[in-house]
Amino acid sequence: MTDILRWQEVKTRKPHKCFGCAKEYPINTKMINASYAEDGTVNSCYWCITCLEYMHQYFEYDDETDYGEIYENNKEEWESIKKELENSNVRKSN
Repeated sequence: MTDILRWQEVKTRKPHKCFGCAKEYPINTKMINASYAEDGTVNSCYWCITCLEYMHQYFEYDDETDYGEIYENNKEEWESIKKELENSNVRKSN
């Protein structure tokens, strides 16, 4: 079982890969920086907004995923969520 130690939205200062989709995101991208304890070690990773929304829609409490697995297991739905988020951001900026 993984224990989340920190879950904080940040604006990146360098490129980072998302743990959920394994895609690289550029500087100044809003992402979640997470730290977690597992098997006696502490690690950290970044999550993109698309993967966060995917988890909100499809994951249940205590579900876990491996690196890049969200995108690899359901590319079509991930792309659909990404487009929805992009469209909602365009509407907000108009």
